[in-house]
Amino acid sequence: MLGKRENLLENLDLMKKDYLKLFILKQLQEDASENDRYELLHELAEHERIIVDNITGVLKYIVPDLVLMRGDALVQEQVSEIDSMQRAVIRKNLGLADGLRERIVETKKRLESLSVLPRRHSYAPPLVVNIRA
Repeated sequence: MLGKRENLLENLDLMKKDYLKLFILKQLQEDASENDRYELLHELAEHERIIVDNITGVLKYIVPDLVLMRGDALVQEQVSEIDSMQRAVIRKNLGLADGLRERIVETKKRLESLSVLPRRHSYAPPLVVNIRA
């Protein structure tokens, strides 16, 4: 039982590190968005997927032990820290989504203002076609 507890605590520690990476990644995504570096934003989103997959994999592995040891004080402390990190990542993600949404609306308005400009035609086709020529 002691080995399972130590293993669970190690895995919870790995999850905390992954959530910390995710939080830093969200900050980098926010910076990339503010600086119009969308290629970097796309690359960071791919890294985010890898980190989330790692978290999901660890969760699949530890859930049975987590249920068995949910009364352990140290396990509860680790889970509480992970929970607060999750909330911080979610807040960061919502902030990023709001920022991107604002940029999309701003860009859409600029594009719409370009489409209402009058077009100048330098060539006007003749109204009557001379078929004898």
